[in-house]
Amino acid sequence: MLTVQNEHNRGAPAEWDSSPMPAADPIDDAALTELAELAVPTVTAALAKLGFDYTYAAGIQPMAPPTGGRMVGRARTLRFIQLREDLVRAQYADLASSPHRSALESVEPGEVMVIDARGCRQAAVVGDIFTRRVQALGGRGIVIDGVCRDIDAIRGVGLPLYARGVHGQGIDRRLMSVGSQEPVQIANVAVIPGDVVLGDADGVVVLPPQAVRGVIDEAAAHEDMEVWIRQEISAGRASLHTHYPPTPAVLAEFEAWMRAQGREPPARKFRL
Repeated sequence: MLTVQNEHNRGAPAEWDSSPMPAADPIDDAALTELAELAVPTVTAALAKLGFDYTYAAGIQPMAPPTGGRMVGRARTLRFIQLREDLVRAQYADLASSPHRSALESVEPGEVMVIDARGCRQAAVVGDIFTRRVQALGGRGIVIDGVCRDIDAIRGVGLPLYARGVHGQGIDRRLMSVGSQEPVQIANVAVIPGDVVLGDADGVVVLPPQAVRGVIDEAAAHEDMEVWIRQEISAGRASLHTHYPPTPAVLAEFEAWMRAQGREPPARKFRL
């Protein structure tokens, strides 16, 4: 939180009260590993079926895509607002108290740094040095509703980074950090500290922790079906009219295919 104290202001930073939030189910690394096997579009669709409509961060692109898998981890948040000259001067007089640097330095293993930069495209909030620090602390990636810089160097770091684009100048041009580990918004998505963040070539989706197990069950069944449908379409045995979504006769064929592999078909309907 940003607090500027002078003779006119002796306030203390307000703390975010999480008590009204639903208790999150504990998510272990095994569940995150299962989630990482699922594509972002499949997970986004599964969340919608479970009643979560605003989970995909539209417009935030993979600037440094994950290599050899997907980005998955728990969210650590950081928030920026429009720069105000008097306040930013006070903040930069003591860099150790800057929410920007403090948030990055507090990243824990398995976390994804999620940065609400208001969608600003005129000031980069992360470059390759900050990216390297997040990686060194065990972070799994960075997601910015805004822009980065040093993109070639960032790609060489090997840490996944998602943003709206790049800009050559830093945050002193437009933005100032004001809070960390509080609710933020990226694109049209609310992100609470501890939410689960999944990223691949299709972008980023955010999951409430209590929804992860339901999403895995729903999305895994969907992916099994789509694997089979792709095979049938590629072999010329299927059409969109009969297979996507599948008719009852096609569902019976899919179930037979599953059993032929020694697997029990999912006990749920296939829904687009």
